[in-house]
Amino acid sequence: MPIIKNPIPVEVTLRGNVGEYAGKYARGKIATALDIAHGPVLTAHVVLDWRRNPASENHAIAEASAKVDGLVVRAKTAAPTMPEAVDDLEYRLRRQLTHLQDRNRTQHRRTSIPAEHEWRHGDLPRHRVPHFPRPAESREVVRRKSFASAPMTPDEAAYEMDLLDHDFFLYRDAASGAPTLAHRLPSAIQPPAPPSLTEGQARARLEAGSEPFVFYLDAGTGVGSVLYQRHDGHYGLIELA
Repeated sequence: MPIIKNPIPVEVTLRGNVGEYAGKYARGKIATALDIAHGPVLTAHVVLDWRRNPASENHAIAEASAKVDGLVVRAKTAAPTMPEAVDDLEYRLRRQLTHLQDRNRTQHRRTSIPAEHEWRHGDLPRHRVPHFPRPAESREVVRRKSFASAPMTPDEAAYEMDLLDHDFFLYRDAASGAPTLAHRLPSAIQPPAPPSLTEGQARARLEAGSEPFVFYLDAGTGVGSVLYQRHDGHYGLIELA
């Protein structure tokens, strides 16, 4: 007999005057994407936002997160219209769920042989969510997060970063025990010797440079930290406990 799955409840949050029709459309699309999950979907949440950003034509922002068998999978995208953003979000969430399925395939991890449906050249490009051009003098650190990381190899950290659809991932290196940062560009792993800075110095460096984040060791505590620019133009701070 065929297995009949219960409908997956998807919570939807609408922001920036996004209409109810878009929310209904997103709920159906994401529930369909979650149908391919190879484990129980415990929670699923979608956020749709319309941001008037003079620096970008992609005003429609769509984000999704789901807890699948105890693990968090995330995806986010931006597009000129909300239907386009939702369609791309569904595609990217499917891709993340496929990666999750492949997570324990050690042969795939060792040989880097792409699994079916895994992203490679020729796949849809990654749509970055644009940053709101908030003036530097009005920016504040509006979010602080401290977390503990199990020791990881660079490959494991890069894999976690991709699964969470992040641009960077702060972790503790398994070989050296030092705070280390995996990020997408300009290289896969940042050198394991971040500068010692105060939060104020990190902020000054962030405002003066072109990178959307600064990886450093807190001058007072020695804690590995990342100060980054959020999509709303403010700052967030992540610390490695």
